[in-house]
Amino acid sequence: MKQAKIICAPNVSDDAYAYLCARLEERFGVESFEPETDDGLLGCFVVLFDGKIYDMSLRTQLRAMRADCEKE
Repeated sequence: MKQAKIICAPNVSDDAYAYLCARLEERFGVESFEPETDDGLLGCFVVLFDGKIYDMSLRTQLRAMRADCEKE
């Protein structure tokens, strides 16, 4: 059984969480979800699945933008 742990920011809506679960089920065949809320996340989510980390947190996105700006 494929399982994913989803760590969400406290402000992620139930609809957004349900949408994420549906996409993971559709794309990767995930059958079980382990939800967790992390007050340290500014926004969005982190997914742990199949030995990989998919970090879509707002903090990580802002860091990537900053790194891109510093290159120019």
